[in-house]
Amino acid sequence: MKNEEFATARRTVKFVCCVLCMMHCAVVSAQQPVRLDMERAFQLATDSNITADRYRSVFQEAHYTWLSWMAGRKPQIALNSTPLQYEQYLLQRYVSDTDNDEYREQKHFFSSVSLQAQQVMERWGGSFYASTGLSYLGNYGDHIQHQFATIPVRVGYKQELLGYNPYRWNRQTEPMRLSVARQQMNYSVEQTGVEAVKRFFTLAVAQEQLRMAQEQLKSCDTILAIGNRRFHIASISKAELEILALQRSLATTSLKSAQLSHQKASRSLAAWLGMDEMTPLELIVPSVLPHLSVTIDEAIGQATQHNPNYLSMELKELEARRDAEQLKRKKGLNTSIDASIGLNQVSDRFEHAYRSPLVQNQVTVNLTVPISDHGKKRNAWLAAQSKVETAARQRQEQRRDTELDIAQTVAEVNQRQSMVDDTRRSLQIAEDAYTAMLQRFIRGQATVNDLSLAQQYWQEARRSQITALQDFWNSYYHLRQLTLYDFLKRQPIHH
Repeated sequence: MKNEEFATARRTVKFVCCVLCMMHCAVVSAQQPVRLDMERAFQLATDSNITADRYRSVFQEAHYTWLSWMAGRKPQIALNSTPLQYEQYLLQRYVSDTDNDEYREQKHFFSSVSLQAQQVMERWGGSFYASTGLSYLGNYGDHIQHQFATIPVRVGYKQELLGYNPYRWNRQTEPMRLSVARQQMNYSVEQTGVEAVKRFFTLAVAQEQLRMAQEQLKSCDTILAIGNRRFHIASISKAELEILALQRSLATTSLKSAQLSHQKASRSLAAWLGMDEMTPLELIVPSVLPHLSVTIDEAIGQATQHNPNYLSMELKELEARRDAEQLKRKKGLNTSIDASIGLNQVSDRFEHAYRSPLVQNQVTVNLTVPISDHGKKRNAWLAAQSKVETAARQRQEQRRDTELDIAQTVAEVNQRQSMVDDTRRSLQIAEDAYTAMLQRFIRGQATVNDLSLAQQYWQEARRSQITALQDFWNSYYHLRQLTLYDFLKRQPIHH
């Protein structure tokens, strides 16, 4: 018994130790920074960002609306039925025996079922229809009567002869509306990636500032220690030593400020990528630019095909012309026709209700002639015409503004490639100059001011390089969004 208790306790201790070990590993793993490059940040933003998912949901709504319209173009079949209708009431009747009107109790039972099919004719604006049906009528009172009424088949056609044809317009607007929704989704999801790149480089700048602040503090400590030794041998003055101490104090303050900026930028990027805000991030900044050559004509050509601004304004103008035609049709003479031919029969026995059916023909012509509305419909049509002109001008303005933005962005991308190369060369020169000046200061051949100036140039060159990279990639991804075209892979962008 004691051996069993000892074994159980031993297993419990092992289990607790394993759990504690796993918890420790999880904590250690959680504290390790996540290495993240720019492309991965962009992919995470477009794949898992909440805003990007909302844009995809909006497109799904438009997609299902388009599917509903497509289904409406096919034959529509419906079963209509009144399974049971029962009425019990008093009915006034004339009785010849007494030459008086009397109220008699009447019971009424009715049931019907019909099957209908309809096919829209988009070119003409009307619709064909066909139906078949059966109904039963039973009266219970002074006279009991049963009747079965049948319509074995009935076919017909109806449409407005001079009116507005919505089906012809829908054939143009509905596919275009789906294309606009798809392009708008790609454009909006791309915007989440562009925002991720902006936050990526905001953190990259903060990360470089933090690294420089740490290096500067470490350098100030080293230089201050060297200054103390040189002060004891009267190689530098008291004032120069105090300047070195002041520089160290300022470096400490700069480090604290850089830590706050880095923390804020890190949380912002992590939240945008769908991570825990406290996740430590270590960025891998692309230092080498790809070979990229983009012309304005090429960029505008791609934007014309993929940017939603072009197609959405075209759709808006088309819808304005559709509304104008609808109002134009309504202000004049309008007529419609509904013609059908079929068979029907009535009998008190079900099996006889389908025998020797009789012809059932029906033709209905409706005519509407406007006489006077004091200019109501005419003014509404003129307002719609003005809306068409406004939509056409807005389309031209949107095209002009979009192409101007594209031209400026292409120029920025091409120019900032050379700026990145220039800042890289400047950084190398500044770094070499600082290293040489530091060696001269150690040997006593340079003053504190000379060393501080060289260090400032070096840090400014580092900031200029990361800023140049930031400007280039922001411009490039903005160009991607405007054109919805990947100029590196040479393919359209689809999300």
